[in-house]
Amino acid sequence: MRTQVGPYRIRDIVGEGGMGVVYAAVDERLDRTVAIKTLGAKSDAVSRARLLREARAAAGLSHPGICQVFDVREEEGELWVAMELLEGETLAERLDRSRFRVREAIEVGLGILAPLGYLHGRGLIHRDLKPGNVFLTPHGVKLLDFSLTVPREASPGTRLTQENAIVGTPHYMAPEQWRVREMGPWTDIFSFGAILYEMLAGGYAFPGDDPLDVFHACAFEDPPPIAGPPGIEWLDAVVRKALAKEPGDRYESAAVTAEALASAHGRYRTGVSGRQRIADAATAGQIFRFVALPFRLLRPDPEIDFLAASLPEAIGASLAGLEHLVVRSTGVASVENGEPDLQELASEVRVDFALRGSLLSAGPKVRLSAQLVEVPEGTVVWSIKEDVPLGDLFELQDELTRRVVEGIRIPLSPRERASLERDVPATPRAYELFLRAIHMEGSAGYARTLNTALRDLLRSCLDEDPTFAPAWARYGRVCRKIAKFGLADSDEHLRIAEEAFRRAIELHPDMPLVHRYYAFFELEHGSDPIGVMTRLLARIRDRVSEAELFGGLVAACRFCGLYEASIAAHERGLRLDPGLVTSVHHTYFQVGRMDEVEDRDFLKALSEDDEHALRVARVDAKGTAEGNVKRYVQAIIAAIEGRRDECVGLYRQSVPHGLTDPEFHFYFARVLSRAGAGREALDVMRDVVVGRGFYCPLPLRVDPWFETLRDQAGFDELLANAETSRERAREAYRKADGESLLGVPEA
Repeated sequence: MRTQVGPYRIRDIVGEGGMGVVYAAVDERLDRTVAIKTLGAKSDAVSRARLLREARAAAGLSHPGICQVFDVREEEGELWVAMELLEGETLAERLDRSRFRVREAIEVGLGILAPLGYLHGRGLIHRDLKPGNVFLTPHGVKLLDFSLTVPREASPGTRLTQENAIVGTPHYMAPEQWRVREMGPWTDIFSFGAILYEMLAGGYAFPGDDPLDVFHACAFEDPPPIAGPPGIEWLDAVVRKALAKEPGDRYESAAVTAEALASAHGRYRTGVSGRQRIADAATAGQIFRFVALPFRLLRPDPEIDFLAASLPEAIGASLAGLEHLVVRSTGVASVENGEPDLQELASEVRVDFALRGSLLSAGPKVRLSAQLVEVPEGTVVWSIKEDVPLGDLFELQDELTRRVVEGIRIPLSPRERASLERDVPATPRAYELFLRAIHMEGSAGYARTLNTALRDLLRSCLDEDPTFAPAWARYGRVCRKIAKFGLADSDEHLRIAEEAFRRAIELHPDMPLVHRYYAFFELEHGSDPIGVMTRLLARIRDRVSEAELFGGLVAACRFCGLYEASIAAHERGLRLDPGLVTSVHHTYFQVGRMDEVEDRDFLKALSEDDEHALRVARVDAKGTAEGNVKRYVQAIIAAIEGRRDECVGLYRQSVPHGLTDPEFHFYFARVLSRAGAGREALDVMRDVVVGRGFYCPLPLRVDPWFETLRDQAGFDELLANAETSRERAREAYRKADGESLLGVPEA
């Protein structure tokens, strides 16, 4: 080892890697300790040019967050660069050593953005921002390695390698770097987003074992959401904007990014209800996304057909509610010839792991082959082949659930371990009946016979095991549905539904599905919607990855008249589970956003001309055999055709048959007003707003079907009441941290 380079006396080696050796040395002229970087005498011309470019770029920069270059020398064929000797470690070394607290990640993030903004202000782009080029000192962050730094106007033509070569480090490269397109400050913002994600989530934003895998993830996939304490969504939103695929969708500058990050950090700390010490000490983490796909039946068999969809759905339901796992809906992905498209699962359904398998009847047993695969690579995490007696189906589900948790390496809290062990049926027969009920649910629709058959099947399951919480939740749901649509004795089924929901919550208070089902029951049967909304927000605060809770919140916010919050809850739930079905089409309809009401939804027809609405209504009337839904569609036809009395009569016939849902009354009031029965419509809406808790000032003001209602004496008082109730709801939403949890204020 050389001991002297010009005025620099070399002491020892402080770093060594592919880009050369770094020595600690003393500048004998100034008695100053420096670092000297060299490539060695055998370095090639390209490497030497790169090091010289790095030195020249850094030498012209003066910022406390940029490693300072003092001198460049060439001796005996070697290029030597003297620079500031830093104390500490690179961000890459720190990430390998331990997890970041949220507060630490934000501090480092802001420390990166300050010198990055300075660099951009000088008209330069870094192009290789990554953890290895971020140095953490006791006094703050320093950016390193400016060998790829170029003036913005030189991109993409100026290269240190051959023309049109890709430059950068794969896991942190923006899509335009991969495609050799124009780069700018937005390119470094993307790299910063990838670094911030890694600090918060503990893993790459765009993983992959080879550059092609990384490119596909970077160009076409979104990283999993970040899990953590309440308010983490604000930080997640900053990361996602920084990682937008299109440069124009990212933050416009490092300064704007820093402002957004600091603001999100403040909201995050507020999200822990002022407990700032807890917020500062907390860590975040990556949420894994999982789907249990329908199993393939190798040979049709009525004895086991029900298992193909119901067993994966039951596995998914048992895993729902884990903090670090988002469970996608079972039918969310298309499956051809029993094999899912793994690229579709990654880019459209956005899952990280999938459970797939096949079933075959083998006498009294079921032969199961199953695999847990990593998406989109198709890497098999584990696989099993077992012959299981029909009577041991729950043991099979339990084993698959356990192996999914172990295979994905999901960290479980004590509460989550207890939750996974809670929903154990007492007998094999109870579990078989439960799976058959899940299978029947998908085709029940509004048919009286199917819904009563489903009810009886679940009742048999509960007779076999009265402590099985998932069966109580589904039993409550079907009884609520029978009552709502007037398919059987409504009062009796409402009583049974409420009892079933309360029993399910008592047995399993953390089950996401029951809280969604029960929220709808409460809203439809006179509970204060503000209380329902705040209860769901409180649960979401502790369980931000439960898509089902957001599904219930869509309706609760709409009942409160908080339409933007309702839409935000839908979008948040959809990010967690693209297959989540919510009632957001009612929200869109009531605010007049008809372009976003699904084309197949009957509400869409009501925004078209009368002829089109009549045509759709008549088809629906024929397809709906019985109950309040049929009477409602018939009332629409009567209203459009001017048969006022018939319309009023159909409404009055519906009331004794389970018409307790205030939103259903709201829609009937629209029809009454459209038929010219303004006085009757006013009476109904008074009951809806004051008596039943459905606050809807916006449609009362603007919905054209309410024109005759608005002509009635007493309308102004009704509207004022709705506005006052909506204002109470808005204040409750704010106090419950709705703005933080959903990411939108409610004006």
